[in-house]
Amino acid sequence: MSRNPAKLVSLMPPGEVTFDINPEQITMQRNANVTGRGTASSNTGSPAGSSPSIFRGAQPSKINLTDVTFFGPDTKERCDQLLNWMSPGGGLLGSLVAGAIAALTGINLASRLPLVIFQWGPPELAFMYECNVIGATIKYTRFATSGIPIRAVCTINLQEQPSPLGTLPTNPSSGGLPGRQAHTVTAGESLPGIAMSRYGAPGRWRALAECNDVEDPLRVRPGDRLYLPNPDELNGGTR
Repeated sequence: MSRNPAKLVSLMPPGEVTFDINPEQITMQRNANVTGRGTASSNTGSPAGSSPSIFRGAQPSKINLTDVTFFGPDTKERCDQLLNWMSPGGGLLGSLVAGAIAALTGINLASRLPLVIFQWGPPELAFMYECNVIGATIKYTRFATSGIPIRAVCTINLQEQPSPLGTLPTNPSSGGLPGRQAHTVTAGESLPGIAMSRYGAPGRWRALAECNDVEDPLRVRPGDRLYLPNPDELNGGTR
């Protein structure tokens, strides 16, 4: 399994699908709906017969994950979970849970696709989106002698849903954890040197390397982008 695996997590109904091999490609698509109004003159400085475009709205982003790989005896179980997330309630168990919630709260989850969180890497620098699963193409490529699928390669289509997760703040004024930063390595810099300038202790390079999934600190090169958590997070502390 990948050391820093991507995953899809549903909180209601509970469920998680972790990828054994992370996506080969991630494609994001979003289109804005704009229109123009014709004018009779060019007094505004625009060409005659035209005016600045008017924004009419934009659909949430579509996220396509290509060549996600599962392997092991639970391959089909995870693939089935992907398919269940494309049904209101998220399958039989989810429908039962949704029915119980509806009876207690009046909220009808059984009429909605389950919300899942696509997570891979630090939210500020990588991916953290709340989505619906709207499509999946699953190709089983290996089987045990018993007929159990033990390997599958998938393309997963997600539709982002409005949520603050996709744009988590990184500064105190916007409500996020203070002190989080991104840093681009420049010539002559090293992890111990960055740890010294950022945290006042060169020995913290190990924790910094772990946060960024860096196995060999000597291979950090100019242009590499690092996630710098605040000092409390680096020590395992909380807000």
